[in-house]
Amino acid sequence: MKNKTLITITTLHKSKQYTITEIIKKFLISIVISIVIFLISSIFIIKYLNNAVEKKTGEIDNLLQIQYNLENSNKKLKDNIKIKKQKLDEVNDKIDDIERILQINSPPNTTNNERLDLAKIDLVDKKIVLRNIPNGYPVVYKGITSPFGWRIHPILHKREFHPGIDLRAKLHTKVYAPADGIVEFARFHKRSGYGNLLIIDHNFGFKTLYGHLSKFVVKQGDFVKKGDLVAYTGSTGLSNGPHLHYEIRYLGMVLNPKYFLQWNLKNYNLIFKKEHKIKWQSLIKAIQWQKKTIQQL
Repeated sequence: MKNKTLITITTLHKSKQYTITEIIKKFLISIVISIVIFLISSIFIIKYLNNAVEKKTGEIDNLLQIQYNLENSNKKLKDNIKIKKQKLDEVNDKIDDIERILQINSPPNTTNNERLDLAKIDLVDKKIVLRNIPNGYPVVYKGITSPFGWRIHPILHKREFHPGIDLRAKLHTKVYAPADGIVEFARFHKRSGYGNLLIIDHNFGFKTLYGHLSKFVVKQGDFVKKGDLVAYTGSTGLSNGPHLHYEIRYLGMVLNPKYFLQWNLKNYNLIFKKEHKIKWQSLIKAIQWQKKTIQQL
């Protein structure tokens, strides 16, 4: 019985004995061990694959969420562009309306394609334009403390758009009208932070605003001429010191006052080269037609 193993199998009725050689025994043990190793390996492989699938599923979910967020952002961007375009169309419609009003008395031979040579405007026309449209400095020029455009607010300490220019001026400096017009507003304006606010409504859709004033010389409804004293500078409202906040608006649009401040007879064509939001050709034609109509009366 050397190198043999005896196996006895007992049932209810009888018992049987079997002999297995050592080689077969080792073979069977190898098979059992292989099966056990295979099962254990399979378990680890299945767990690994499950983890890999879960990881990929998570990545897919993240990608789907990113795609959803991008689609929402794209939709919001398109909606904002649509709103901005509508507002721009409204402004253009207003410009077209005022041009139609200004051109009521235009000569019958004038066509829409006719161009005005701005360099050949005579001295009288230039003076008429400069009386009606804001130009020059409303205070004696001592420098600019804050320009037009985006900035960090000196008091609120947050980024915001500055719709005008802050002109350096001591307390109670005289403020003069930059063009003929009528006083639209002259009192304290709390919501804007401008403090004592003066608004002058000029001809052809222009307005000028003066903020942080200490004293008004004019009141609502007063007519003012270019060069008239209208107020004194101060530091009322949301202000960190005496200065003049000065704005120029055209049909609701804020304009950079920089080139209007520098505009005068000596550099008359400067504004036409720098300010492109205004249809100067049409506007100056209207002024010339008005002058011609008055001369014919």
